[in-house]
Amino acid sequence: MTAIESLRTDPGRDVRRVVLYAAGLIAVYIAAVVFVIATHSEKSPSTGILFIMLAPTVGALLARFAGPGVIQWGRPSWWIFAGLLPTAGVLIAYVIGSSVGVAVANYGVLGRALIFGVISIVIASISALGEEIGWRGFLWPLMRGRWSFGVSALVMCVVWWSYHVPLILVGWYGSLAGLGAFTVAIIGITLFIGVITDRSRSVWPSVIAHGAWNALAATGFAMAGNRAVVGFTGTALWVGEFGWLAAIASLAVGALATWWHLSRPMPVVQTAVS
Repeated sequence: MTAIESLRTDPGRDVRRVVLYAAGLIAVYIAAVVFVIATHSEKSPSTGILFIMLAPTVGALLARFAGPGVIQWGRPSWWIFAGLLPTAGVLIAYVIGSSVGVAVANYGVLGRALIFGVISIVIASISALGEEIGWRGFLWPLMRGRWSFGVSALVMCVVWWSYHVPLILVGWYGSLAGLGAFTVAIIGITLFIGVITDRSRSVWPSVIAHGAWNALAATGFAMAGNRAVVGFTGTALWVGEFGWLAAIASLAVGALATWWHLSRPMPVVQTAVS
């Protein structure tokens, strides 16, 4: 190990890295909010939200070079397909929900949505990458180097939830009425993505999991991103990212994955970092 590699992995510099990471993230977050207000685009803040999605990566890059720290990139592997499991769980929940009357299945639209699903996931994963480099590329491995899976998941859940909540409170994202269900969904997806990040030692499965969720699960399985043409409809109480069907499915998948992960110790291998 070279001197710079030793410096980048020195635990004594972790506080410095976290401070730099948080400073970069918060600075971009605030700049994006100011942009939305200055351009009077509060009713359609999509550009500002896109900037906010880049905030974790800006923080990670700042910590990477000025820390100096590590971003765990890893290599694509079959674990990227495991990233589709939360979305598959939501699909099952929606089908069950439609059978008991809390959702309406539009199977013609659903079939087309699934056919075009790969395109939708790829597009959504590009924007999700802006978050995941920061969340699971930098912050998660840093925490796992110090803490247990449970403590790391708790901290990540609080951070990720806090990152979304200001946007919900000002009405730029989601629904305040659905905050309870969204919180449960965050817990489930945090657990699940933590598992596949630990197992793959790579950021890419989390990117696919996040992208698939945003493209399909959060939209009621919209066709090619058109949220006016969806595979499942129903009240906001049950359907959508802030609905209870997605929340329950996310928590179930996350809990099962966590049980499996903790009951099967991982082999010790070299982690790919940069």
